[in-house]
Amino acid sequence: MRWFPILAAAAVLFTACSKDESSGEIPRLPLKPIDPGLAAEFDGQRAFAHVETLVGFGPRPPASEGFAKQLDYLEKQLADAGWTTRRQSFRAATPDGPVDFTNLIARHQSAPAFPESLPVIIGGHIDTKKLPFEFVGANDAGSSTGILLEFARVLDSDPASAAQIELLFFDGEEAFRPNITATDGLYGSKYFAHELSRRPSWPSLGIVLDIVGDPDFPLYYNPEAPAEIVSAVEKMAPDLGFKSSLTMAPGSIIDDHVPLMATGLPCFHLIGDFQSMGYWHQAGDTLDKITPEMLGKVGKLTLQLLAEPNLQPSVAAP
Repeated sequence: MRWFPILAAAAVLFTACSKDESSGEIPRLPLKPIDPGLAAEFDGQRAFAHVETLVGFGPRPPASEGFAKQLDYLEKQLADAGWTTRRQSFRAATPDGPVDFTNLIARHQSAPAFPESLPVIIGGHIDTKKLPFEFVGANDAGSSTGILLEFARVLDSDPASAAQIELLFFDGEEAFRPNITATDGLYGSKYFAHELSRRPSWPSLGIVLDIVGDPDFPLYYNPEAPAEIVSAVEKMAPDLGFKSSLTMAPGSIIDDHVPLMATGLPCFHLIGDFQSMGYWHQAGDTLDKITPEMLGKVGKLTLQLLAEPNLQPSVAAP
C-alpha cells in the first residue's frame, strides 16, 4: 500500500480496472443486518493462532512454497467452518516478468452459488512482499488473514448472516518494486474486480482490512468511505476501546479497496498507520508486533458494523 494525495489516488483508481459501461445499471443486493450477537463471539486469540500458523510457513510471496502451504491451510480451515472455496488463478505481467497469482474466494454453504454476488465483500491480501531477506509479515498480511478466518468460524453459527458475506483472500497486493503504481501491485484485487464487473448482480459494500494487528499505532479509514459507514463506525468505536486511535486517513491510500471502488462498489478500508511502523516491510514484522486483543477489537468492530440497521450505502452501482 502507499499514501497518495487525493487527486493522484483518483488517477490510479480510475486506471486500476475498467467497468463495463455498456452493461447498464446492475441490481444491487440489499444489506440486511447480521445477527448482532455475532460480534461478541469473535475470539481474538483464535485469530492470533491462525496468524501464528501462517508466520510458521515463512515468507509467502506469490507462487512461493510458503504461499502454497498457506493456501492449503486456508482452504482446510474454511472447509471445516462450513465454507466453500474457489481458487481464482491467473497470470499477470510484473516488473519481474510473468507471475502466477491465486486469489481465494469463499462463501458459506448456505449462500447462493457463483456467479451471483452476495451483499457484502470482506477482503484482505494474503501475499507477503518479496524481499531479499526473511519477511514473514505477521502484521502486513497475517493480521487481516487471521481475522477473516475467525469471521468464517463465527459466521458459521448463523447461516442467514453468513449467506450475505463473501470472503476474499487477495494475492498480489504487494508491488514487486518499492511502491505500488498503476502497473505494479494490486494484481489480485484488479483481477477480481474485473470478474465482479461481469456478475449479474452487485454487492452493496466492500470492506478491506490491512495491517490491523498492532495496538501501538492508530487505525485509519479511507476518506472515500460512505458517510453512513463512517457515522456508524465512529459511534461504536469508543465502546470497543478505540477512542482516538481510529480516525480518517490524512490522504487516500492505494490498497486492495481501490480496484473495487473503481467498479463503483462503496468500500470501507481499515489500515494501520504503516508509515509510522519502523518494521513495515522489514524483517521485524514478526508475531510480537500484534496482539490477540487488537485482532479481537477489529473483528468485533467489523461484525458490529454489519449488524447495524439501515446501513445501505447511498452510492449507485455502475
